[in-house]
Amino acid sequence: MLGRLLLIFSSMHVAYAISIQLQQTWLRFVENRAKRCCQRIRGEDRISALPDDLLMHILLFLPGTKDVVATMILSKRWRSIWTMVPRLGYYDDTHKVFSGGLFGRLLGRLFDKSEQQQRCLWRFIDKSLQLHKAHVLESLLIKLGPSGDHVDVGKWIAIVVARRVRELTLMITWSAEPASLSKSLYTCDTLVELHLSNNIIVDVPSRVCLSSLKSISLYCVVYKDEDSLVRLLSNCPILKLLWVKRHHQDNVRNFNIRVTSLECLIYVNVNFFGVHNEGIGGSLVIDSPALKKFFYRDYSEDSCLIENKPCFDKANIGFLSYPDDKFMRSISSVMNFELDLRTATVVWCNAINFSKLIECKVTLLAELEYWLESLMGLLQNCPNLKVLFIDQTLIRLDENFSLSWKEPSSVPGCFSAHLEIFDWKGYIGRSKEKEAIKYIFANSKCLKRAGISMKSSGKLEAKEKMMKELESMSRVSTSSQLLFSSQLKFPKVGYK
Repeated sequence: MLGRLLLIFSSMHVAYAISIQLQQTWLRFVENRAKRCCQRIRGEDRISALPDDLLMHILLFLPGTKDVVATMILSKRWRSIWTMVPRLGYYDDTHKVFSGGLFGRLLGRLFDKSEQQQRCLWRFIDKSLQLHKAHVLESLLIKLGPSGDHVDVGKWIAIVVARRVRELTLMITWSAEPASLSKSLYTCDTLVELHLSNNIIVDVPSRVCLSSLKSISLYCVVYKDEDSLVRLLSNCPILKLLWVKRHHQDNVRNFNIRVTSLECLIYVNVNFFGVHNEGIGGSLVIDSPALKKFFYRDYSEDSCLIENKPCFDKANIGFLSYPDDKFMRSISSVMNFELDLRTATVVWCNAINFSKLIECKVTLLAELEYWLESLMGLLQNCPNLKVLFIDQTLIRLDENFSLSWKEPSSVPGCFSAHLEIFDWKGYIGRSKEKEAIKYIFANSKCLKRAGISMKSSGKLEAKEKMMKELESMSRVSTSSQLLFSSQLKFPKVGYK
């Protein structure tokens, strides 16, 4: 077994070394129009003598499909190797391969020279996909824009579905009509990951089954109607991850997510106060009892309802409008929580009991006079909290800003028995902030580490003064460490 492992690792090392040598050889060939395409030792082309599988593995180290296709002119041996490569990627700069020179002329002959100057990128994609012969296409990435109003993207999708594609990423940024996809995409039984971005219309037929799909990204796409969205999501029986970013012209008012297998949801709605509905609020309804991770940003007035209350491991929440009580209570079982603190979310602090919460990050996003007191209210409702991270770097507080602080009537339970790590990023050193930190230091009996990062705009002398003030504060946990700025590596709390 050890011998086999050593053989595999040595083969991988040789393949990588050969790929680097191949890239360097090819660059010299293109730039200098050398007569020889590969390094030859005693008249023998050792690279071309390698097995097909190893040559294809070498080609996977090249940055894009244009570079992979370019190897066809190295020798007769290489002419068809690229057609079996299992991963393809097309980018806007693919057309550069046709821009003059020896290689440009050679590709012009293969891909119809008359189209060299016009739509060469789409012609290149079209022809190379037709010539591709891999039995299974592991991944395809196509990124197009800003023009291309007559490109038949659906034709390309039909080709890769026939090639049994497993991962498909399509990004369309042109300003013309949204690109339509082939209906065959929605019955592709090999597709595992699907990423659709920008100017694409999601028009799901009545017959749809994506039996292998585990991950979908729908980034600023357009839906034919709400039924298309429902049909798409309800026919993905093993879907685990859903990533959605909406915009005001997506043609959906009521966004319904009913996927029993879903474990992670990332939902971002950038519509400000219902502009997509001419002032009429929409809704988000989530019915996914297996959901464990929830990232939610909503800047509209849309309501949000979570049915069949899932047990969240992680939640990252931020919105502008006030949530209803049912939504707030639906995430009370979360263990790892990240909250954007603003006027609309302050109500959470005193109203909900987070009995299972272990880690919490609070990010201040508005000038809230009573935010420190609201924080204490939140901590009163988190009896098992071990990690508290405050981030104050994303707002700019006026020097004359009035901050309020009042000690709570009773010490939060987490201070007495559980809180071990307390970090504050963007500390300014106002008198009320000092009083709050003094209170935390004086009552956190289990504290192991306190980390303070000060505003970078402050002068060195002022920072040194704040550090001395913090060091002089009494800590009930005598074994705790106090760290500053460069000594800290702030934890990433929330969705990962």
